[in-house]
Amino acid sequence: MPAYVTCRFPFVDKWKDAADKNPVLGFLDSLLSGYGQIGFNDNPVSGLLFIIGCFAGSLQHGVASLVCAGTATLAAYLMGVPRLSLRLGLYTFNAALAGLGLALFVFPEQGITATLILYEIMAGLLCVLLTAAFAGFLSRYQVPALALPYCTALMILIPASLLLTRLNASTAVIPYLAAPAGPAGGVWTAGAFFTAVMNNFAEILWQANVVSGVFVLLGLLAASRIDFLMAIIASVLASGAAILLGLPQESNMLGIYGYNGVLLVLVLFGRGYAMSLRNFFFSLILSLGTVIITAWLQALFAPLGVPVAAFPYVLVAILALVSREALTGLRWVDPMKWGVPETIAKALKKENKS
Repeated sequence: MPAYVTCRFPFVDKWKDAADKNPVLGFLDSLLSGYGQIGFNDNPVSGLLFIIGCFAGSLQHGVASLVCAGTATLAAYLMGVPRLSLRLGLYTFNAALAGLGLALFVFPEQGITATLILYEIMAGLLCVLLTAAFAGFLSRYQVPALALPYCTALMILIPASLLLTRLNASTAVIPYLAAPAGPAGGVWTAGAFFTAVMNNFAEILWQANVVSGVFVLLGLLAASRIDFLMAIIASVLASGAAILLGLPQESNMLGIYGYNGVLLVLVLFGRGYAMSLRNFFFSLILSLGTVIITAWLQALFAPLGVPVAAFPYVLVAILALVSREALTGLRWVDPMKWGVPETIAKALKKENKS
């Protein structure tokens, strides 16, 4: 089955056609589309922008992510996973995110070392197995695995690094509760709030700088204007909710409390459920709930030294999708039809006419 792009963008269709005929381009397309899947699309242009966002935050993080994602993509090809899943990037994006997390928490500011590369290769292989396992299990409920594989990989590999002395990893996992976070009731300025909103996007790539956040937004815009607008709304609301709840100001400015809300809205609005006014409020209300769930998981994971990662949005998204029979006011969308909200809406409209 030939690969296809689920969003309109200049020359992307021609690129996909060329990648179908050339195995080297096919591998590169799978890698780029995998990074695009961080924003829930298979646009290689989006993927390239996300990669730039990784490098904008840290050269070490960018290289680590590419090694992990490249390993996973190659392993998936060799293991013979479904070709369409490969070309959509579904076996790549979890490894890309796991690579970023390991560089941040296991090899902080060490630069690019042999041990870093070795651990990233191991992580890439683990992510492929976890992706296949979770996809197989959740498929019976017609729910995608989302970021569950990479979250699980980090939960395994970060604590394990504490005992892998021959790996020469200087693990520096600092539970968020123990990190200096500033006063909960600090003074907020327009500039500080803008930083928090933009870092909500940057934290999707495990970065904490506005430039990375800009590239994430551009990556979303390259694939979908609806995703772009919904992500901005969710980010503003999440940062505002964290302020009203009195959560630590510095952590809020780093984007800790907002990125899961952004990801949840991208899953539910126009993908998990068809676009509608009711789904608009449903998605945003649930995204606000991830702020509280993030704080809960911070307290729960702190003794383990494990980051919250994307567990909040994954937990809420899976619950929301599994509950589809009870949510009669929303129109569920089969994950096999997922693309970007615009193409999904057109497909559903066509179904209604037929």
